[in-house]
Amino acid sequence: MSNTFDDKTQGADVTKMFPERVKQKTFLIAGLKRGDLAATTADALAHGGAKTIIYTGRSKSELQPVIDHVNRKYKTVEMIFVTADPGSLGSFREAAHTIKTLGVSIDGFIGFPDVMAVPWELTADGVESHFQKNYLCYFLLLNLLCDVMGHRSRVVLVTSSLRNEAPAPSWDDLEFENGENYHSLDGYSQSMLAIILFIKSIAKKYRGSIAAFSANPGNTKTNVQTYVAWDEIKSWLQRKKEAGEDIPVLLQQAPKSLAQGSATVLRGLLDPELEGYQANLESFWIIVRYPSYRISTSQRGNKVQRRYGNEAMI
Repeated sequence: MSNTFDDKTQGADVTKMFPERVKQKTFLIAGLKRGDLAATTADALAHGGAKTIIYTGRSKSELQPVIDHVNRKYKTVEMIFVTADPGSLGSFREAAHTIKTLGVSIDGFIGFPDVMAVPWELTADGVESHFQKNYLCYFLLLNLLCDVMGHRSRVVLVTSSLRNEAPAPSWDDLEFENGENYHSLDGYSQSMLAIILFIKSIAKKYRGSIAAFSANPGNTKTNVQTYVAWDEIKSWLQRKKEAGEDIPVLLQQAPKSLAQGSATVLRGLLDPELEGYQANLESFWIIVRYPSYRISTSQRGNKVQRRYGNEAMI
């Protein structure tokens, strides 16, 4: 079935191919933004006949144009807004509680990154911003909602290009020595790897009941909050070159439209051929099986892991 598609495939093509996995289903889209990949993905699901789309964001007023667009085009689709600020883990705990009170079974969960290459800062929870806003908030939300995920449901978290040759990071200091040795693109990359490792663990833990994938939609224009300047990119790439690492795959890819990028995300959400895989989806048709990372951590690193795992659930 996947051979039917190519790099020109759009999200609506995917929902059309798998109607039984979309029609009258309930989906949760975390991190919806106006004019973004998430909004394009929501539109494709509505086009395919989804019954309900639950979506999270900081403010309903910011997303009103997206809501109005879907309501105008697809009058039978129920849109439910839930407040969730990635900068506050408490906000995501409240969001999980609100979603549970809806009394619905979730057939598919999609999470989109919130920030990319921003200056160093800690959230109100004391966590480096990329790590919390791109990864930890979804770690928390998914763990709190697993009991309302439907049987054979899907989870897709959007990430960036997976490089098998890249060295595993150290988890000893996720705050980059309080910002002293921080580079914005390193902060972003660390959060992307955390997503991939988390999805791998979800796929293993819930095998047979929940299928989970990370998805790289390719070089698409998004509204992920970013402050990165070209000089920063050049200095970061020079550092990688001196370390003998390849240029990130994302920077080697031709630009794609949002509709084309959403196809990769929706394939992970809907394609029955992916049952049984534990993989990252690259540019729709390429399935990259997750590598095995041997990450050695010191006693301090183990404390960091416990802090961001167990304590996030409190």
